[in-house]
Amino acid sequence: MSSYLSEAELKQFVDSLPTRRLAAEALIRDPAGRVLLVEPNYKSDWTVPGGTVEAGEDPRTGCFREVVEEVGLHLPEGRLLVVHHGVAMGLWGDSVSFVYDGGVIGADTPITIQEEELLSHRWTAPEDLDRYLRPALARRLRAGLVALQDGTTAELVDGPR
Repeated sequence: MSSYLSEAELKQFVDSLPTRRLAAEALIRDPAGRVLLVEPNYKSDWTVPGGTVEAGEDPRTGCFREVVEEVGLHLPEGRLLVVHHGVAMGLWGDSVSFVYDGGVIGADTPITIQEEELLSHRWTAPEDLDRYLRPALARRLRAGLVALQDGTTAELVDGPR
């Protein structure tokens, strides 16, 4: 890439740009419409399979890599359902989360929990998501369920506007 800036000036400019963390999550359902949740050992709230997108990795690949690592499921990589922007979130700064369709699997499908990060899993009805998840994640998943029904992709923003 050519630039009118010297290599050192270009690096300084790039280093001054804002950064955002990227995360990706899978919305996996059973035939009854319940959502697969996992219980992490490092925080009090439940979550869904997924996690941080690594450097050099696109969000969809990161999502389904995390699904394999966390619950041992090799799923077809479904479509993007939700893009969530977390803006000025205190210590966590800015982030973007992507929710992908993890598909429908049998409730009796073997789940192999990643013991280094997770304690357990459960199937949860959409109306009960608020009992287990932090509000922003519950809202993302509900938006994902709507997007599945109407064929759209949702965009959500949390933080000051």
